[in-house]
Amino acid sequence: MAVAAYAAAGDRGTDPDDWVLLAQWVGFPMSILYWTITRQDLAARRFDRVTVQMHANP
Repeated sequence: MAVAAYAAAGDRGTDPDDWVLLAQWVGFPMSILYWTITRQDLAARRFDRVTVQMHANP
């Protein structure tokens, strides 16, 4: 699975290998929600920095 990562304030890594998938939810018709976090934030338990992304296929 490929995960896209975007820096919020220039202080977070943008290398996709630095990110892990926390959760995936297929709850809407033809769309999926992904919760991702950097490995560093996960180790520090910084869950306030989780990124949520939605993929929709209309």
